[in-house]
Amino acid sequence: WQAHPHIGTFRLVTMVESLRATIEELGGEYRWQTRVDDIELDGDRNIRGLHLHDGSFLETDHVVLAVGHSARPTFEMLHRRGVHVEAKPFAIGVRIEHPQGWIDQARFGKCAKHPDLGPAAYSLVHHASNGRSVYSFCMCPGGRVVAATSEEGRVVTNGMSQYSRAEFNANAGLVVAIDPTRDYPGGPLAGIALQRHWEDMAFVAGGSNYHAPGQRVGDLLAGRASTELGEVTPSYKPGVTMTDLSQCLPGFVIEAFREALPVFGRQIPRYDHPDAVMTGVETRTSSPIRLTRGKDFQSLNTPNLFPAGEGAGYAGGILSAAIDGIKVAEAVAASIVAGR
Repeated sequence: WQAHPHIGTFRLVTMVESLRATIEELGGEYRWQTRVDDIELDGDRNIRGLHLHDGSFLETDHVVLAVGHSARPTFEMLHRRGVHVEAKPFAIGVRIEHPQGWIDQARFGKCAKHPDLGPAAYSLVHHASNGRSVYSFCMCPGGRVVAATSEEGRVVTNGMSQYSRAEFNANAGLVVAIDPTRDYPGGPLAGIALQRHWEDMAFVAGGSNYHAPGQRVGDLLAGRASTELGEVTPSYKPGVTMTDLSQCLPGFVIEAFREALPVFGRQIPRYDHPDAVMTGVETRTSSPIRLTRGKDFQSLNTPNLFPAGEGAGYAGGILSAAIDGIKVAEAVAASIVAGR
């Protein structure tokens, strides 16, 4: 359990505030409610500056692009400007919820509820016969499923835990890996179009009111729509509409789930309990694009543009994004010292 350090979402906010204060003390400036709408390049693709949404222009010749994995307008703008963008694999699926007590009992047995252990976590993977990999992602002990859409008329799920991990349910992303060559051939932004399609379908399946579509595991395995809840109450707000998740997920995802869930149930008793709830859709596991960079951490075709972190396709979470940011900062410093 010491291999899974966890500070909790609210404590992370306090840490970020402290980081901000340190940056400001060193001369950094934060511009709130400010969006970059365009990047200006000269004829040799050197950066001249950034156009902001309020009409102002920020003159600079070095840009660190540390956007999130859902910064779709920025990805589209960069593609229009000819910045090298490529599609990358990601995953799509649901959030699955069980009472935390079920997971504790399955993982710790008679030691469940021991104060030195805390809520149990898990990690699962299954390679299905249809060639797909099903795996758990971002497991949140004693947490909740939260709304994560960044665009109107779409539904997206995510998960979180506070430091205490004291919520009633455990949840995790249960997702199926997808590949651009097989599943969304086309341009480098084809993965975004795929995400939007299934997020649109989830919005409709949930009732077109930002409720998320949900289904009991037993009903999904039986191939029927859910009409009511059982022993497990989903945590997603503003609410969950029980339905048939095949309306808002690709057929190969449903097929892979039906094979994987009984296997997971043999590894973690009651994982495939008929009343466990699956809430959709989980489409933002990682960035669907990569802003490809060279060994100098700069964009392949745009000098002094430094893509960084999760949105750039070089990280898969808070810690890996932070580490990538350190590497990029060192690369920027080296570039400035070298006079490039």
